[in-house]
Amino acid sequence: MAFDYLELLDLEINYKVISRLFGEEIDQAAADWLLSLGLDDFCDEPLIRRGAQIIHEELTKEQPDNYLDLLAAEYAAAFIGTAGSKAAYPYESVYTSPQQLVMQKAFEDVRNILNAHGVFNDSKLYDDHIAIELQYLAYLVEKLKNTEETSPEYEPLIEDQETFLDDHIHNWVPKFTSQIKANVRSRFYLGATMMLAGAIREHNRILRDHRLS
Repeated sequence: MAFDYLELLDLEINYKVISRLFGEEIDQAAADWLLSLGLDDFCDEPLIRRGAQIIHEELTKEQPDNYLDLLAAEYAAAFIGTAGSKAAYPYESVYTSPQQLVMQKAFEDVRNILNAHGVFNDSKLYDDHIAIELQYLAYLVEKLKNTEETSPEYEPLIEDQETFLDDHIHNWVPKFTSQIKANVRSRFYLGATMMLAGAIREHNRILRDHRLS
């Protein structure tokens, strides 16, 4: 049975939104863009929906004039690591290498996977950053959405998603989200973390339902 086009479209959009949430600090342009998405009524998946609502609430309620500066400082402390902070580093290598350092085997493996699929990371982020990995999943989902079920590319696209989730998402993202919950006070990033967990759960469900159909 073919995938539901709208489910894949929603998943693609969710991955792109969440990638932006973790990719860099939220500036005014990003805040305006997030508000334009209607996050107060965003998705049927419960975790994604609640996380999006929290972000909407944070961006629309009365906040200090320097709220985005404070949010940027928290991003730096949590995801870049400032002096004396407990960081939730958003790089797979940190959670999967014995040295717990960036640019280890996971970085090389993800770069090779991306390049093999004609995807090249031209950002300042390392290839195993959560934002880049989510962009890659969004790319695979988008490509599957636009591929005919009879195409020889169809099954490999499904297998690529299953393999990447198993080898480069399930192996570290639960640890990453636990670090966020333990060390980040902002409700904004709690919402982003809920959206991340929900999107992965939804992706798993979509792939599982397809295999069982």
